[in-house]
Amino acid sequence: MIACEGTRCRITGAVTVDSVGSLLRELQPQLAKGIDMLDFSGVETADSAALTLIFSAMRQARQAGRTLACTGLPASFTTLAELYGVSELLPV
Repeated sequence: MIACEGTRCRITGAVTVDSVGSLLRELQPQLAKGIDMLDFSGVETADSAALTLIFSAMRQARQAGRTLACTGLPASFTTLAELYGVSELLPV
């Protein structure tokens, strides 16, 4: 689930291969409105699909000439990013 206020969106629950498609669809209009912060502090479960969500959101923001930051990334996110060799790309 995604709850947005101002230029920040908070993601809660699971960010997995089963949920990432609907999360991306829910997030896209918010990105178009100009959000600049994704808060992952409410994420309970995540798999490699979480990286897909982050990098897709970053790409959409960059195409609009904006940057996107992330906060509250669970340790599992950074572990996955390190495993895939993309940790330096995370927008923290």
